[in-house]
Amino acid sequence: MSGTIEIGAVELFVRVAELRSFRAAGEALGVPRNHDLAQNKDPKFYDMGICGPFRTDMTKETQYCGMFLTPTLRNSASRKVFFHNGVYRTLKQVMDFYNLRNTSPEKIYPRDASGKVMMYDDLPEKYHANIDVADAPFDRKFGDKPAMTDQDINDIIAFVKTLDDGYQSGNK
Repeated sequence: MSGTIEIGAVELFVRVAELRSFRAAGEALGVPRNHDLAQNKDPKFYDMGICGPFRTDMTKETQYCGMFLTPTLRNSASRKVFFHNGVYRTLKQVMDFYNLRNTSPEKIYPRDASGKVMMYDDLPEKYHANIDVADAPFDRKFGDKPAMTDQDINDIIAFVKTLDDGYQSGNK
């Protein structure tokens, strides 16, 4: 769908109601832990999205652990942080995550004391099975050629920048 859509009060109310009844759409991505967040100084703390700890209505729905509501692409090029934990600051970093998570995880995740890459380090291991490894570009295996070339990534970033409507957030 293209163009501008006017949303009346009734339609807006319906959309808000849909959000309240949201069950889960999309997949858990397994973004790296953001060690700059104060709450992440506690190694036992995990923001698991739909199943907790901030959301409490679905804590028993463990198949959704690691899943987060996905924001619109509109104005995303002007965001200062990306993903639920703000681990990335640029669209290039986001695209590298999507492109390299499975093929070159050493470029995405930290290593432990023994040198082992700690994939999916921002989600307890018992929920790692929730992480999407079936859909492109996450269907690649370690050592495979990444799904996107540098030109593909640059083209996608250029496209995302066209989705800016000039909105200025009150947060600076």
